[in-house]
Amino acid sequence: MTAFEEMGVMPELGQAVEEMDWSLPTDVQAEAIPMILGGGDVLMAAETGSGKTGAFCLPIIQIVHETLRDQLEGKGNRMTSRHAGGGGKWKMNVYDRGDAMAIDPEGLLCQARDSAAWHGTRSNKAVTGKGKWYYEATITDEGLCRVGWSTDKATLDLGTDKFGFGFGGTGKKSFGRQFDSYGEPFGMNDVMGCYLNLDIAEIRFSKNGVDLGKAFDIPAHLRSEKFHAAVVLKNAEISFNFGGTAFKYPPQNGYSGLATAPKEVIVESRIVGSGTANSKPAPNAPQAIIIEPSRELAEQTYAQIKKFKTHLSNPAIRDLLIIGGVPARDQIEALNQGVDIVVGTPGRMEDLISTGKLALHQCRFFVLDEADGLLSQGYSDLINRLHQQIPKITNDGKRLQMVVCSATLHSFDVKKMAERLMYFPTWIDLKGADAVPETVHHCVCLIDPTKDMRWKTMKNHVDTDGVHYSDRISSESSSPGRPHYIDPDPTTAVTSLRYKHSSNYSCHFTQIQTLQ
Repeated sequence: MTAFEEMGVMPELGQAVEEMDWSLPTDVQAEAIPMILGGGDVLMAAETGSGKTGAFCLPIIQIVHETLRDQLEGKGNRMTSRHAGGGGKWKMNVYDRGDAMAIDPEGLLCQARDSAAWHGTRSNKAVTGKGKWYYEATITDEGLCRVGWSTDKATLDLGTDKFGFGFGGTGKKSFGRQFDSYGEPFGMNDVMGCYLNLDIAEIRFSKNGVDLGKAFDIPAHLRSEKFHAAVVLKNAEISFNFGGTAFKYPPQNGYSGLATAPKEVIVESRIVGSGTANSKPAPNAPQAIIIEPSRELAEQTYAQIKKFKTHLSNPAIRDLLIIGGVPARDQIEALNQGVDIVVGTPGRMEDLISTGKLALHQCRFFVLDEADGLLSQGYSDLINRLHQQIPKITNDGKRLQMVVCSATLHSFDVKKMAERLMYFPTWIDLKGADAVPETVHHCVCLIDPTKDMRWKTMKNHVDTDGVHYSDRISSESSSPGRPHYIDPDPTTAVTSLRYKHSSNYSCHFTQIQTLQ
């Protein structure tokens, strides 16, 4: 067993690194690989050549391969139509949802990370005819949401047509594109109660157990319709309780949880899948996206991935390099054939994402290599947009993992980005803040060589870095406003003097030797 295998790395990957003469993991690899394999977000900083690329590529390749193998064997994400669409327990329907809506395997946690558009879903069952029914929705993250009741004829954008009734976090109720003030605003950690009284055709809501009063009278032509629990989200997350567990605020006045509804009033959703949900993932939706600030770095990382996966097969991992200078049609063709890991530069990657050629809804890993370089090149907004488009929970219940590598984690911009985008990241800092060794002494001397002429008669001149060694411009030949570079003796001159045309002159020495 290799040292890498002792950290949980697959034997096939261990064999590959052994053939690359990697006998022992580097410090950053020993710290980062177990963290990423364990599902955590990681921020890492280490010197060039310390093995950062292997530290994130090895665990990502392993997890992607294991996921593909489970899909091939029919494990993990298997949900029959009875349990995923209709039938089974009350849950949100994975077959009846918007493109960016993610639903966990239990069907009780929903998330949509698109900040520009609304994405909705409905329950896998509906009630009809009679009865007084109730469910709870808890807002578990920041963002915008509307909860309520939807008929089969409604769109997923709850409350924007005449077949669905919604109540939004801004304190507005909506039906038929009419938004009216109702109740009060709600947000993160609030528990919203949704009431449906089919006996008197009435809908009402509560906030944290406080009844907000009647919101809607159900029109006569809709009273015989089938009513689903429904939600629509914009960059938000919400969890549901249909009565399978105890309600936080139990309903009063004869209302019952949907989970207790008898069979005679329940109708299964007509929107169901067959076989395995997501058994055929979209070919152009990779599980891992690695962004590099330059073409050269992207090519290096891609080459490393090729070496690492040498002994992996059945299934094989499909990787793709997306950079400029290469015909886009070749990359689009590769995406259409299927890809699992994408390595690329921001420009070309953004082009393919914006045109729908590269999809993000199955992304499990989001890696920013040399993040300080990406930010310094002005890609902060692009990173934010991509992060918002990636669902933070996959359909098999896995959380999005972020890995950020930087020359230094002490950059203010990198810190702020990590706080904004990452989920309780582990800091692996084997480099530390930039600092000058204790053996080097710094000194700054302010001089005016036009007034203090002692430098001309010095017997022992100061040794400097020689930056201005070849500058032979004297003060007599310099025109007004030009810098003065004074070099009386090229062999011993004070050549590191940096002059400014003013009364004060600054001289920066990186190292001072004792003058005799």
